[in-house]
Amino acid sequence: MIKAGDTVEIKPEWQDGGDSQYTWFAVDDEEKGRVTISPIDRPATFPGTQTVRVDMLVKGA
Repeated sequence: MIKAGDTVEIKPEWQDGGDSQYTWFAVDDEEKGRVTISPIDRPATFPGTQTVRVDMLVKGA
């Protein structure tokens, strides 16, 4: 189970261009097989979030 604050990696087959450049973390706890993630190291005022299925992620990467 992915919890808020956990570091995650988006699996290569689900990455958009540039996703591998960032370190991602869970914004909230996993619920119903989904979790909201955000990049830790993106240089922006509002780095944005994505809600993804947990099977698209590797925990603790």
